[in-house]
Amino acid sequence: MNTDPNPLSPSISIVPTDPGHAVSLCEAVGEVARERRWLAAVEAFTEGETQLFVQLNRAAGVPQFVALCGPKVVGWCDIVRLYPYPGYEHNGRLGMGLLAPWRGQGLGRGLLDQALSGALAAGFRRVELEVYASNTAALALYQRCGFVVEGVKRAMRVLDGRVDDVVLMARAITDGPPEVLSNTVVLRESSAWKVTL
Repeated sequence: MNTDPNPLSPSISIVPTDPGHAVSLCEAVGEVARERRWLAAVEAFTEGETQLFVQLNRAAGVPQFVALCGPKVVGWCDIVRLYPYPGYEHNGRLGMGLLAPWRGQGLGRGLLDQALSGALAAGFRRVELEVYASNTAALALYQRCGFVVEGVKRAMRVLDGRVDDVVLMARAITDGPPEVLSNTVVLRESSAWKVTL
């Protein structure tokens, strides 16, 4: 089996997630979670929980994709519905991750593009996410893909001696290029500084 981490390799494919991927997806999420840096979870979900997650999302018709190197899941991206209330059905939350050897080579962008392409067909008009401020590579990717900062939860996580802010981002989903939700976000109302995107 080719274990070359280059996502341009012909052995890498991005496909819709199906129940047959659940065991490998569970292992991949667990591997990233145990890094204790990028996900809120620090341990794997069970295989049963992962199987149920995949099945429920598939039944709901929401975008969920995995990156495969042969049969092994090396990355994932999904957009799930956030709220069960009338008037909120168009909102989704993005979740994604990549195993360490496949980061920084464009595979995350490929997964994100697939999920965002499927979002409009699934009825989403707005997608949000939360990302740790220390994850500068992910922040840059999301900004390149049209996400804007909506707020910051200061010192939201304190883990292993690290204090991290959680950055809240969102983007509109349209048929054309990304719509800008806002071009200026006030991060602290009590101060004069702003971030202009």
